[in-house]
Amino acid sequence: MQRDEILGIIRRITRDFTPVLPGLRLEVVPPEGFRARLRGKPLVADEKMLRDLLKEISEAGEGGERGSRSRYEAGRAGPGGTARDKGKEQERRKRPPESRASREERGPEEGSSPGSLPEKVPLYALPSSLTIMVEVENLVERVNREDRRLHRPLVEGLVLREVLYLMAARQPLPDPRYRAENILRRHWPFQYAALRSVGLTVTGFGHIQEGPELARDN
Repeated sequence: MQRDEILGIIRRITRDFTPVLPGLRLEVVPPEGFRARLRGKPLVADEKMLRDLLKEISEAGEGGERGSRSRYEAGRAGPGGTARDKGKEQERRKRPPESRASREERGPEEGSSPGSLPEKVPLYALPSSLTIMVEVENLVERVNREDRRLHRPLVEGLVLREVLYLMAARQPLPDPRYRAENILRRHWPFQYAALRSVGLTVTGFGHIQEGPELARDN
């Protein structure tokens, strides 16, 4: 499946849902921009060069002071560690707890819980800005790994799930991703089946709905 064809599907679905999600927009970003947005950091030009330069300056400044500073800190250290360690611990305790919204927007992570995406899909929704962010090059590569008969329903399913997630996240109810996927399963079963067949669902093969869950969803 070609880049333009995938972008065409994403734009069509985004446009179709704009009347129910005013302000919904699509943002096509490069790989570096996608990772930076998920981390919540602005993308800086030549970021690697700047980071290496700052590291070099830091190491040069610390070289002459390292010996005396380590002896000084060892003298100040108590049973709980050095003064620096204690300062870091106090700073961590003062930090406010992270909200669910910020965790959702940070995106999928390594070793993620069952409520997050099972792998790092290069298409993600940001509820605070009503934005669907896509990194097309990796998405093309990911889709083209699968049987060509699954290409279109895979792309449609990925986009629909993120749109439904944006809608679910506006409601004061828990687990918006889980609820979005249940809506996808009920109303777009072919697209849901395509995602599930390649392991791209949140609920996965092992989750069977019974009793209260079925009553809640239907």
